[in-house]
Amino acid sequence: MRNVYIILSQTGTLFSRLIALYTRDQYNHASFAFESNLPVMYSFGRRRRYNMLDCGFVQESFTRGLFSFFPNARCCVLEIPVTQAEYDVMQDAVNSFCQNYKQYRYNLLGVFSYIFGIGLVREDYYFCSQFVSYILNYTSFWKLSPQFTRPIDFLSIPHRHIIFEGRVSEFIALHSANPVPGEIT
Repeated sequence: MRNVYIILSQTGTLFSRLIALYTRDQYNHASFAFESNLPVMYSFGRRRRYNMLDCGFVQESFTRGLFSFFPNARCCVLEIPVTQAEYDVMQDAVNSFCQNYKQYRYNLLGVFSYIFGIGLVREDYYFCSQFVSYILNYTSFWKLSPQFTRPIDFLSIPHRHIIFEGRVSEFIALHSANPVPGEIT
């Protein structure tokens, strides 16, 4: 068995606060990772802090990019056991996104269509939880339609473990004090 990680967060950007007004959920952003110390997280969101229009597939980190401006953002890290075969196919899928990142766009229309119960699917367009759900659909346990997935839905995965819940700055401090064996610090 291997583990994958889903990171739920609420940064406090204007867009995330608008989403929170509608959903009333504690977390309104989702990311996906393969390592417990989260050196790289994959998602869909803005590529530049001050440009809400330049959005698409992103590789995130708690120590740089948008999260570095929100050290007090709340987050929850879920650890999910998967088979080696599921892990491999998810890794292949994410690698494909990484190699072709320029073709992917943020599915803003999909976010708004969700409000009206319309699951808008557009080729190469995703919002954050839609992307994570798409990747999880390679497993045997997740079958929720990606276009109808909210970040909070990932808490319903029956065999998931919450390995961290708190502020981004607390996660960084914890992992800088207890580095993963073999990690360069």
